[in-house]
Amino acid sequence: MKHAKFFMGVWILIGMAFQLRAQEQSMTLAQCIEIAVKHNHDIIQSQLQKDIYAREVLNATSRFLPSVNASLGYNHSVKGPSSKLFIDPRTGIPVPEQPYEIKSWNSSAGVTAQQMLFDASAVFGWSRVHALKKSAEAYSIATDQTVIFTVKERYYELLKKMQLVRVQEENLKSSEESYKKAQVLYEIGKVPKSDVLRAKVQLENARLALIQAQNDLEIANANLNHAMGREVEQKIIPVEESAMDTLEIPYETALEKALNQHPLLKKSKADLRASRAEIYMAAGQFLPSVYAYGGYAWRHEEFNQIKHFLDTDYNWYLGVELSVPVFQGFSRAAEVSKARLQHQINKEILEKTKQNIALEVKQAWANLRLAKQQIAVTADAEQAAEEDLRLNKEKYALGSGTMLELITAQVAYTQAKTNHIQAIYDYQIAKAQLEKAIGE
Repeated sequence: MKHAKFFMGVWILIGMAFQLRAQEQSMTLAQCIEIAVKHNHDIIQSQLQKDIYAREVLNATSRFLPSVNASLGYNHSVKGPSSKLFIDPRTGIPVPEQPYEIKSWNSSAGVTAQQMLFDASAVFGWSRVHALKKSAEAYSIATDQTVIFTVKERYYELLKKMQLVRVQEENLKSSEESYKKAQVLYEIGKVPKSDVLRAKVQLENARLALIQAQNDLEIANANLNHAMGREVEQKIIPVEESAMDTLEIPYETALEKALNQHPLLKKSKADLRASRAEIYMAAGQFLPSVYAYGGYAWRHEEFNQIKHFLDTDYNWYLGVELSVPVFQGFSRAAEVSKARLQHQINKEILEKTKQNIALEVKQAWANLRLAKQQIAVTADAEQAAEEDLRLNKEKYALGSGTMLELITAQVAYTQAKTNHIQAIYDYQIAKAQLEKAIGE
């Protein structure tokens, strides 16, 4: 019985281990981006908005096509006797106007068609919705790029936090070693008790720093899941890149690229074209519209005579209609004025968008340059701090150094290593930020 319980417990532990492992997922940056493109809510909304404007273009195009209606009908009516009386002039007796039922049958069939020949509002209305479709497409691309940048940023943040947890684990291990060494040296009377107390404080601070780093790692994991459109509890194990990608581009080239291809700039230009078309569309209400129409109809009491649809009992017509708007209050003038004002607003938006993009490129390019310089500086600082820590450990072991010096060296080394890791991933984030600012 005891053996059965033991093996049952082992199987449960194995099952729990497999379940926890299944919840963890090792993912590359490309895989995270692929999931985000499919599941991020902002991307899905922008794509649906783009699809809506595609339908609007189809709807506007339909106004240029003929409208055709076909009809087929059968009618049977019965008119009852009339209660209204009149004096029969022959007999002088009041009699009903209609003394009996009147039954009638009527069959009909026909085709009518109408074709727009000229309507300025329809022409410029199509131009407007086509420009709005281009605007929605550009906005969809901008949304994709924003989400991809967010995924990159949070992926690198997750990698950074994962590395910082390792740094704090190393720091905790080193603090434990220092504490144990201080205890041993205190017991043999080589160091004062204050060294043990200092080492103990440093050990507790290292434990707190590790807890904070683990908490930051958990938050970074949730942030990446959120950007990907997934449940925040799912654990991601980011794949560490073997080599750091670099980006070398002159500022002038970056700015030129951004002003040529940034999707938000394309959106603003499309919105400007749409507002210009809206002016013409509003002004088109003052112009006449021309339509052609025609129809063919057939009527007979008996439906089975429809076989003579083209031979007898038919009626057909053709015509052209010119409609001239004379006076509709001041609504048309107000529409034109409103459209012109909106056009001015869109001009200002376009100029502001250019300025915003230029500022974003400048900031991203400067951040990338700074991050590159910081990598080299922090690498040298880490190397120097590591050597200083090694020397202070040797000095303390030989009794020529103090615990305060050792703790100071340990803190400096941990900070230097943290700064170097931050500089590496700050560079990757700055590179992604510049790519987004350029519109790539």
